[in-house]
Amino acid sequence: MNKEHYLKIVERYLANHATEEDIQELSYFIKNNPQLNHWFERQIRESSSEISEDLKRQMFNKIRGGIGKPEKHTLSIQFVMKKTLRIAASIFLPIALVYGTYLFVKINMNETEEPLLVVAEKGEKANVVLPDGSKVCLNSGSTLTYYNTYNRNDRFLKLDGEAYFEVAPNPKKTFTVQCIDMKIEVVGTTFGIKAYDEDFIISTVLEKGKVKITTPDKIQIMHPNDRVVYSKSDKKSSSEIVKPDDFTDWRKNRLRFENETLLTIAKTIARIHNVDYIFEDETIKNLRFTGSVDNTNVASVLHAITLTAPIGYTVKNSLIIFHKDNRKNIYFRDC
Repeated sequence: MNKEHYLKIVERYLANHATEEDIQELSYFIKNNPQLNHWFERQIRESSSEISEDLKRQMFNKIRGGIGKPEKHTLSIQFVMKKTLRIAASIFLPIALVYGTYLFVKINMNETEEPLLVVAEKGEKANVVLPDGSKVCLNSGSTLTYYNTYNRNDRFLKLDGEAYFEVAPNPKKTFTVQCIDMKIEVVGTTFGIKAYDEDFIISTVLEKGKVKITTPDKIQIMHPNDRVVYSKSDKKSSSEIVKPDDFTDWRKNRLRFENETLLTIAKTIARIHNVDYIFEDETIKNLRFTGSVDNTNVASVLHAITLTAPIGYTVKNSLIIFHKDNRKNIYFRDC
């Protein structure tokens, strides 16, 4: 298999010089070589500094237009900046190329409603531009679901996880995000949602615009700097005035926690850095922490946590072992 041969076909395709035989050969190669995604990621990463703005625009246009006819299958796409997307259903993406750090998706508008998934795996983030121009940044361990009918009559999505939305204004088509027991409806705005299935709460923070929130207990309108928190166990929601950046700093590799247990923080670390954890002493699970730390790597987070409580940790491969450290005589609060 001569990979350089296929790379030259890609270059010809971007320059509109590819023949029908080239396209058929490339499509067959992609279909029968699942490792191709990793290879293309490396090729793009290594050559990105030499790609002109004109060529980047060409890449974007080609992605939107697609190569050949769409197929009904699932693609796993790895691309620059450790962004991972998994695209399901009918999409014009026989080849995965990147414009900036966003993947632009064009949906096959057939008559049958089919789901399309965007997945940010553990340890990674994902950026996607929806067909209406709205931008979504997914945090680690998150899944965004929408359909090939998106933007036809409305703009409806489902979220499991955490995401930051920049919604393209369209007064005629409401942008709706469903998160278990919370529904968020907007026209054009910027906001963040945290709604992991395993978490005990769902929260939404509004940066700009206006948002309508529907939960089992009430319907309320959010204004800039509002944060709404819904408790899954109590089936009740509450609101507060906050600094939105405090709750969307994960996009800038900052980890913020407010009166959260070590167990909750450990789950977050595991999700973001794709690691596992265990506790040698069950009593330390309920220690609570408040703060904001650099989240570039797991070591910096663990170091910050262990400075403020009588706990220690050991890392073995991808396993974090938390233990009690009685040598530290630091005040902490146990819930």
